Amino acid sequence: MSGEAFTRAHREAADALAAYALGALPDEEAARVEVHLRECDRCRDDLAALRVAVDALPTAAPPMEAPPDLKDRVMAVVRSEADLLQAAGDEADRPAQPRRRPRGLGALLSRPAFAAAAAAGLAVAAIVGFVIGGGANGGGSARTIQASVTPAAGVRATTNAAVRVSGQRATLMVRDMPEPPAAKVYEVWVKRGGAAPVPAGTTFVVRSGDIPIAHAVHRGDQVLVTAEPQGGSLKPTAPPSIVARPA
Repeated sequence: MSGEAFTRAHREAADALAAYALGALPDEEAARVEVHLRECDRCRDDLAALRVAVDALPTAAPPMEAPPDLKDRVMAVVRSEADLLQAAGDEADRPAQPRRRPRGLGALLSRPAFAAAAAAGLAVAAIVGFVIGGGANGGGSARTIQASVTPAAGVRATTNAAVRVSGQRATLMVRDMPEPPAAKVYEVWVKRGGAAPVPAGTTFVVRSGDIPIAHAVHRGDQVLVTAEPQGGSLKPTAPPSIVARPA
């Protein structure tokens, strides 16, 4: 790849890393990011830092049931903002001058003000997504699929795992997992048909808990768990210790 093409790919990947870590990119865009990650140490380091924050989101606050009128209040604010923008004209939400593109996600994350704003933004996005999506189940009927566990891969015979699926959202539920090997974490993968497993954007070290899977899980996909180096891998480096196939 030429220097100019690499620079362009790096810029696009850096802009998309946060969405990639949250599992919010379309498959085609996610595939382009993954191609760049194989060639760019800097983006891999930035992704590892983002995954730490993403993995911490589910435990950042105790689960609470949303008030019945919260969705109406959120949508009222959205409609109000839309009306204001429409009244102000097409240029209202555009900067007066082009802003200089940041030199890298790592530099931005090192600024306390940006880090706090990013954390707040992620929290708000999670709440809005929960409300508009109709709650934790995303409006669909939830089903739970028991996972097969392989003790030979380092998992105890008493370890229990299952995947709860609602629509295309899935949660991995583990009980009595052993600690991952030194300098490693557990990484979740999604495997569709005969294709190679793809990173689900989710790593964890908890022994018992419910872990939201960032990547969409479709009917017939396999959900796998392997032990990987800290920061995660782009392809599995060990046999799966947990396998589930949501039907």
